[in-house]
This record gives sequence, structure tokens and C-alpha cells, in this order.
Amino acid sequence: MTRGILRRLSGLEGPGPGGLRDATLCVTHAELNNRHGTGAVLSKILAREPALIVIYSTKLFNGESVGDLALNLPQWTQDPAEARPPVQAALAGHEVGRILAVPSGASDPLTAVVAAELAGAPLVTYLMDDQNVYSDAIPDHAMEVLLERSVLRLTISTALRSAYEEKFGCEFWLLPAVNDERLFASPAFAPAANKPPRGVIIGNVWSRDVLEDLRATVREAGLRIDWYGNAGKPFLEIDAGELARDGIELHGNLADDPLVEALRGYDYAVMPSRALSRDHEHDWLYRASLPSRLIYVMTSALLPQIVLGDPETTAARFVTAFGLGTVSPYQPEQFAEAVRRVTAPPERAAIRGRAAELSPSFAAEPVAGWIWRSAAAGRPVDDRYERLFAHAAI
Repeated sequence: MTRGILRRLSGLEGPGPGGLRDATLCVTHAELNNRHGTGAVLSKILAREPALIVIYSTKLFNGESVGDLALNLPQWTQDPAEARPPVQAALAGHEVGRILAVPSGASDPLTAVVAAELAGAPLVTYLMDDQNVYSDAIPDHAMEVLLERSVLRLTISTALRSAYEEKFGCEFWLLPAVNDERLFASPAFAPAANKPPRGVIIGNVWSRDVLEDLRATVREAGLRIDWYGNAGKPFLEIDAGELARDGIELHGNLADDPLVEALRGYDYAVMPSRALSRDHEHDWLYRASLPSRLIYVMTSALLPQIVLGDPETTAARFVTAFGLGTVSPYQPEQFAEAVRRVTAPPERAAIRGRAAELSPSFAAEPVAGWIWRSAAAGRPVDDRYERLFAHAAI
């Protein structure tokens, strides 16, 4: 049955006056913007799509989202019959040619599956965070239906892939976080050499205990760190004055160009993580997902990176496997020693060289085309990401 016949049977007659033609639909949890890692990466991957529709289930950032059309569509049901009318109304008058589901909320899988059935479009699922194996945010049945319906299934890390393949018995492929190539640092650019070394954090800290561990460690180590981001404010209120007294200066969320310019003035980056425990509510954030900020810092500034927390987190394994920095517990003496080690000229030069060598593999520009060609083939059209992570248990 052709896509056009499917569309007519579903009640979607194709593009109406002013409707989008052959659009890419992204179904996800929150708006696509640079205030959170998932949104920043997807915005870059989908930036060159001729037409883009974004359906997100939770409004976290006042509707700020990329896309020719961005719609907040919360669903309070797991019944396909009840979910169908709002999805059909959202897509009415538009022609959807392909769908990328990046589920995080309970209703995201159902919305994506209903949209695929209505549009007769191929569906690709990309798991950037775990919301089912170590977390119960997405019900088993909903995830199972989504994965069965998908013509291609991708995960951001090998750890996430292993967990989902074991639980659901279907094949996944790797797609790491990426960054725009225009933001990449030249291998020849001169590194900062601040005295004492200056550290930086980008992105969000969502867990109160991680924040408290970070504050105590920085304060007792006598170091000073700048922090850009904190879009997590709606969920984790942070007093900028208290942070500053602990040695952490909080800055606003910056667009790419000023952020990259700022990053290149630092000597090292810090990735707050945590000790893992299966009964902790935020473990899913650290156990299997590869944080996009690691890729961003590596490609745009070649900075040595220090992961604070458990050496078994995916972030820690990535940094150590590729020789991009080190891991430290939340102990002030060990953290200070880690800073000394990664900013010493020989080690700093080695890390920067490895970062520059790896960066081209994380370019955003070819990813969307790679996804859709792979979807048509039912498997990756080449093994670029499998080769990249072949010898790293990440």
C-alpha cells in the first residue's frame, strides 16, 4: 500500500494550503532548543531538514523550539483510539515523510506510533536517555510497541544498547551525540594557560545531592569554576550567591557562538556525575546515557575533562576510554590532583591531540541523511559509529 493511500485512509489527505510537504516529524518530550542536551543535539541533527514538525509532550521552556511547526501535545492515555484524534488534528494539512521518535515521557511512544500509522511514514526510534530499564517513566508495553513499529532503532551508547537489546530482544545501533562542524576547534588554536587553571561546567544538574556534592568539593578544594546553563532551574532552584561563595560562578544560558568563545578561555571542564545505586531516582541519568556536553566540550574547545562521581557511569567510561581526561570522586584533594594532572602541559597536549583527532567523527552535518538512508535499508548504511566505539565499553 502506498504512502498516499495510507494517508487518505487515515484521514490525512496531504498538504493543504500552506501545509508542509514531505516533512520530518520529531516526537519527543520537550521543546528542541539549546537549554537541554537532547534538544541541543536534535536541533543540530535536524537543522537541514527541508520541513520540520516537532511534537513535544511537556512544555518546559515556554514553547521555545526549532521547527517550521512546533506543537505541545500532552497525552493522558495509553489507548491508541483516544490518542489518535489529537495527533490527527495536529498533522492535518501536512504531509509527513519520516518520523524520528526520541521518547522520554510516558506518552511519547504512543504519539509516535499513532503518527506513523496516520502518515504511513517510516518510524525511527532514537534512545538518548533511559526511561524504561533503569527508570519506569515509560511503560513496558508502550516501549515494546514503539520498538516493534520502528524500522530502525538507535541508542546513544553501547551501555544503553546492551540494556535494551537484553530486555526487548531486538537489534539496536549506535548514534552518539554530535555537534555542528562549524563550531569545531582547530587543532592549532592555542590553549588557555590560566594561573591558577580555570574550570568550567556547561549544562544542567538535575539532582540536589549531586549539586551539594559538587559545591562541597569545589569549596573545600579551594578552586573556582564557572557554570554556564542551569536550565534545570524549574526543577532545582539554585541560589547564585550561595554558589559564588562556594567558588562556582553561575552564568546564563548562552547561544553556541558566545558559549564556544567562552569555553576556549578555560583550562579544563567538569562533568558532575554521581555514585551509582539502583534504588536512586536519578541513576538513569548517569548509568547508561552518554551526556552530549562531553561531545560539545571535546569538539568545540578540546578541553581536558574531569568526570566527578562513579567511574562506572557512561560519562566516566567515555572520558577514560578515549583518553580525554580523568575521573575523580567527590573528594577535594583528589579533585584538586585531577585538575593538576590534566592541566599539566604534557598531559594537556596529549588530551587535546586526541580530542582533535576524534572530533570529525562527531559532526552533525551528515547525520540526518545517514538516519534516513539507514531507515530505508533497515540497518545502518555504514559502520562509522560501530567502528568508533568498537573497543570502548561505553
